[in-house]
Amino acid sequence: MASPYRNFRPFFFGVFAVAVCWFAPAALKRCSYESFQDFSAPAFLATSHAKDLARYWGLRSRTKHELIEAGRDAERTAATMQLEMQTATALREENRRLEKLLSLPSRPDVRTVVARVARREVGLWWQQLVIRRGKADGIRVGAPVVDAGGVVGRVREVYHFTSVVELISSPSFRISAYIEGSDYPVTFRGAGSGPFSSPFGMIRDIPSDFPAKFERDPAIVTTGVGGVFPGGLRLGTMRGGMRPTDDGLFFEARVALRPGLAAVEEVAVLVPVKTDPTEYNEWEAAAP
Repeated sequence: MASPYRNFRPFFFGVFAVAVCWFAPAALKRCSYESFQDFSAPAFLATSHAKDLARYWGLRSRTKHELIEAGRDAERTAATMQLEMQTATALREENRRLEKLLSLPSRPDVRTVVARVARREVGLWWQQLVIRRGKADGIRVGAPVVDAGGVVGRVREVYHFTSVVELISSPSFRISAYIEGSDYPVTFRGAGSGPFSSPFGMIRDIPSDFPAKFERDPAIVTTGVGGVFPGGLRLGTMRGGMRPTDDGLFFEARVALRPGLAAVEEVAVLVPVKTDPTEYNEWEAAAP
């Protein structure tokens, strides 16, 4: 005769597993989570590499005329980038000279680590990407993640071969910003995005005497305060005008982010160049 409790065995097992996870020490939970991430990483990394391989063979099937046109476009882009690099080098040297004259603390040097996106987790619950770079490449928690369009996000978790990037559309992402044409800092935070809506954010703490009308929608850029994100990086564009906050002391406004923010395929992680390992802790602590 079958036991009347046989059908309840999966339920009892689930309750037992939840209880074990709930009362387990925090260190054990963290170790188990990191081990699971490193264990599952090869699966989605292999999928990502397979997509890159399929794209490669797709490009190999192009005609000679298409390749010639693509080469010409690449040459024009390379020439433009060389000019931009020369201008950036001149500006960097000028900044260093002014910092020395004014006895200002210099900004930390950073190196760029280019990473491919392996997985996207964008929806109502998650606003994050998984990239194919990790501790083995020197990635640190809190490192800025950018691309040609501006700020993409911030590194939130780092594992041996992969890292989790929190997008700027995440509600937990906050950063000091400027409204284009002003020097008064405001607070930017992500506001999420849905499967059928574009990502957006909000800016708060706009002073009440700030001009309410603009000739065009102004851009929102980083201030560089805190030494984590460089100044002048684009976050988005203010849309819909400003409205007063609940207390009436400040204004707030909606910020439209890039529609293809979650569809980026390659990003650059800005990792600080430090000679003293203890300085990493100070740099990571500066990231909200």
